Amino acid sequence: MSYKGRIGLIGGWCALFLISGSIGGCTTVLAPTHQGAANESSQRCAPAMAKRAKTALAAGSQASVTPSIATLSRFSADALEVAEVAGVVPLLNHVAETSRQDPLASMRFRQRLTELLLLTLFEITSTTAELTCERDRADQVADRIDEIDGARVKRLTIASILFGGIAGIVSGGIGLAAGASVGGEAADVAGGVLASWFGVSALFTHSDVDFRHDRNVLQEIWDDPPEPRLFSPTIWRYLHRAHDGKKVPREQVLDSWHQAGRLGENGSPDEQERRRLFFGTGGRYGAAELHARASMLETLEASIRLLYEQLEVLMREIAEETADIS
Repeated sequence: MSYKGRIGLIGGWCALFLISGSIGGCTTVLAPTHQGAANESSQRCAPAMAKRAKTALAAGSQASVTPSIATLSRFSADALEVAEVAGVVPLLNHVAETSRQDPLASMRFRQRLTELLLLTLFEITSTTAELTCERDRADQVADRIDEIDGARVKRLTIASILFGGIAGIVSGGIGLAAGASVGGEAADVAGGVLASWFGVSALFTHSDVDFRHDRNVLQEIWDDPPEPRLFSPTIWRYLHRAHDGKKVPREQVLDSWHQAGRLGENGSPDEQERRRLFFGTGGRYGAAELHARASMLETLEASIRLLYEQLEVLMREIAEETADIS
């Protein structure tokens, strides 16, 4: 190699190293901070106080009572169905049977019936509030990961563009100054390699975080235990009772999770990993997994909220029955 060629080659590499040092901030990996790296422990969605199960269990023990003839004649099939879910069929029988003969006794039964239905409404609100909290917690952590990855991709993309462009400038400058092509070609090769490396790195940017959920409502839906620990007996009966010949709400929720691809492709290793992650106590989550978990929680929440509409049917018919008496 000629003297001028050596000078050009050395000059090209020196220029590239100087450029690399000057824009090193663009290629630095954005490290998660304590505030941004998820901060998943900052919000807990478990109920703040222990719930007394005496009333709920009593309602559950009455769920299999058969409606009386008077009840069947005064209330629709939809109303009776939700009464069985809420476990208030015995009280509904008393209201229907005493409404004409003993208005005072019927009033006492209606008051107790109203209290239990109001408690059911609170149970629905409490459950959906926890689901909403868990969904928002997952979404917030996922959004933070997206911000970190977005900033990292931006920096890598800028570095790729700068190295590609500046390598061309350096190559041309060396050729004009030294009259040799070796240094310019070296600058082109080095710039192309670095630009390609930064570009490919931007495509494969992926961050994750340790995300815990010891109180896992999704796990209880998936495992389907005989005795629920996180759901009230009323909501558990609703999730396992078919309406209009359709699948029970729990099965509809599971079908929705599969059809939407939240668990990954059926039979794939990704599906096995997501099952372990979603239905366990937690693990390393990326933004995609967190968004999928949030979507699954939203589907379950929407299904439980439909119980509001069914309770409205029952309460409206009770109100109409009371209006007829008055």
